Amino acid sequence: MKLTHLILFVLAFAFAFGATAQPKGQPQLKWRVQQLHQDNNEGLAVGDINGDGKLDITSGDFWYQAPDFVQRPLRKVSPFRDDYMQNCSEHLYDLDGDGDLDVLSGGFTLPNVDWFENPGAGNYDKGLWPVHQLVDTGVSQNEASFLHDIDGDGTPEFMENSYNAKNPMQIFRLVRGDYGKVSAEKHVVSHSGNGHGMGLGDVNGDGKQDIVFQAGWYEQPSAGPFSGPWKYHHDFDLPHASCPILILDLNNDGRNDLVWGDGHNYGLYWYEQLEPQSDGATTWRQRLIDKQFSQGHALAWEDVDNDGQPELITGKRYYAHSGRDPGANDEITIQYYDWNPERGTWTKHLISQAPAGKGPGIGLQIRVHDLDDNGWKDIIVPGKSGTHIIWNNGK
Repeated sequence: MKLTHLILFVLAFAFAFGATAQPKGQPQLKWRVQQLHQDNNEGLAVGDINGDGKLDITSGDFWYQAPDFVQRPLRKVSPFRDDYMQNCSEHLYDLDGDGDLDVLSGGFTLPNVDWFENPGAGNYDKGLWPVHQLVDTGVSQNEASFLHDIDGDGTPEFMENSYNAKNPMQIFRLVRGDYGKVSAEKHVVSHSGNGHGMGLGDVNGDGKQDIVFQAGWYEQPSAGPFSGPWKYHHDFDLPHASCPILILDLNNDGRNDLVWGDGHNYGLYWYEQLEPQSDGATTWRQRLIDKQFSQGHALAWEDVDNDGQPELITGKRYYAHSGRDPGANDEITIQYYDWNPERGTWTKHLISQAPAGKGPGIGLQIRVHDLDDNGWKDIIVPGKSGTHIIWNNGK
């Protein structure tokens, strides 16, 4: 077999069969797992709550004060159904203009988006934080939410992803008014047409951020995101897609590709964007990354091994549908994948592995920050097996 043929065969094999195992004999990252709390909360955020310059964690009922991550009361999140809590994701943002970070949160079956007012120094031991409603979205079947600057003006917008395809796709523009307090202005992207999974980024290369979801993508209007309805393109289907779907130019061809996990089955994929059709429709080729774990419901793209390039971080969402999904009782794994654009290959590195329900899984968000200032980014995850810090101790 000629060398060129051999190279093509190896690349075709890698594309077809996904990630290779982590190489033996090379220094691997050392990880240490710390559980902060055991409950079913699935949203989490990281930021400096008390203004001491250290990164704290908020997760459901509590916030955890650095550097020892002492548990402190914040709010009461209501449970519902068999094993859910009304927190499909949370974010940190100064909503009252007083200079400290408040918690913004929405629930799975609740139309209201609430924010919890940071009481400020000297008041953290005085009980729960005051709660305020930011907006009633009118939508009560939510999968996750995003706080993302879609128009590039430096102020983020709030978006909810709904698992009901008939629900509207909406953007809530955060506007800071008198006395610094934030309100929300609703803009309708589409009156009907949401669906499980969401990603934000430039799909068609026009320099504007678009919205990717389970059943295709919405193109941002040329006049801006709030100028009118967005154009819908049904160019692909991503069943039970992850939150987020990542939009990245993986192979450096000038076209952004998609990385997504099946949140309720086995399968982690990337979709290579090919040359567009003559009418401008985008075309895609599915590539397998990994099919050895189930419920890859959340993804992150961060540099955890200090090689100067981001890695794909994901893992199993434990009991995403209360044990009814394929692989629900498999071992829980969290892992990262190195991408090699020249070879078109992924290399899988295991971060943690535990029996079902006995170790860190991933709920609906992954946060990646260097919590202890050792120069290596740590991974912080909520989930139905508890809230965990996975400390990165380097090589």
